[in-house]
Amino acid sequence: GTDSGSGLRKDGVFVIKLYSFSATSPKLFRDALREFVQTGSNKLVLDLRGNPGGYLEAAVDMASWFLPAGDTIVTEDAGAKGGRNVHRSRGYDVFNKNLKMIILVNNGSASASEILAGALQQHGVAKLVGTQTFGKGSVQELVKITPDTSLKVTVARWLTPNGTSISFKGIAPDTEV
Repeated sequence: GTDSGSGLRKDGVFVIKLYSFSATSPKLFRDALREFVQTGSNKLVLDLRGNPGGYLEAAVDMASWFLPAGDTIVTEDAGAKGGRNVHRSRGYDVFNKNLKMIILVNNGSASASEILAGALQQHGVAKLVGTQTFGKGSVQELVKITPDTSLKVTVARWLTPNGTSISFKGIAPDTEV
């Protein structure tokens, strides 16, 4: 499902669980963040465990809540011919330095999950806790060869803000659990 299971725990930590990055995810995420702000808590846990990803646009939109306008979220590197397409924060940036944020990741966190986690980790917004992510950092296209044969071609790679390819080995957590 795409509904985010979220809420304030007894210990004052607000948890947002995100199951995928669908077309409706940014709105659900915004609503959950609004609820988080209203609680007055500064401790946020974003649970991306087992989240296989989805829309890149959704990940860019979500990261924009935490990063100043223009900060790099992810770079689509299509090699020598294709060039680079940099996706940058839209700069909603509603949180100050008092925010204490943890993102839970595991081997089931892939694609858009890795983009969001990698961006917030490398910009110093969040610490990652859990296990190595899946490493699904490529953009693939199906090319028809014959009526019943198709070839999957990797046309681009996703690079985190510091230039690391996500597909190489996924993203390592700050704290292994």
